[in-house]
Amino acid sequence: MTRSLMAPIALATTLLFAAQAHADELKFAGFANGSQSVNVALSGPNAARNMTTEAGGFTASFNTGASFTTYCIDLYQYIGFDTRYGDYSLKDASMHSFANANAAADIGKLYGENNVVNSATTQAAFQIAIWEIAYETSGVYNLGTGSAMFSGGTADPAALALAGNWLAGLTSSSGSAYKVWALDSATRQDQVFATPVPEPTTYALMAGGLLCMAFMAKRRSRQG
Repeated sequence: MTRSLMAPIALATTLLFAAQAHADELKFAGFANGSQSVNVALSGPNAARNMTTEAGGFTASFNTGASFTTYCIDLYQYIGFDTRYGDYSLKDASMHSFANANAAADIGKLYGENNVVNSATTQAAFQIAIWEIAYETSGVYNLGTGSAMFSGGTADPAALALAGNWLAGLTSSSGSAYKVWALDSATRQDQVFATPVPEPTTYALMAGGLLCMAFMAKRRSRQG
């Protein structure tokens, strides 16, 4: 999948430290590749909601770092562009409170399909698929039925059809090569994104690099 993500090692290193913090800053610059509107209907066990909203990934920066792409997993709150929010908490997506108990694993599988996401239509499709996974509780991903339904808007029919195809492919996925993260806020839209899972040798290189940095910093402090 084509995404605006930081280099895997750099991002993974950032997250190793940030995951220990209580709150982190997040700023949204805008839609990563544009957006398309879609009609959304949520029903029990979700809080009932009928709305038309824009579907697309956001270009975000985390703690003033390089930009990457996030997707909304919260249809009950809002975010604004070019505003830095300081109350986000980073966590493993499996720790996020999804309506769908299988959401974190299935979002990982969606990323693992490596679908090309590089336009307003494909970005909208990916966002719609994530919303369906996050809010559908029937056990079957179908955009036209269940506790989360999506229709109409400028996303109909291309993005909706594409989202449906990607969701249908999840059942044949054997797993995911991506680590899925959630960014939760009490006052703004919760977000999700994923990073490639490094190979064991990459982890070793990361650990070695961090140890080297710590050694050099300690050495400089003694010399000073």
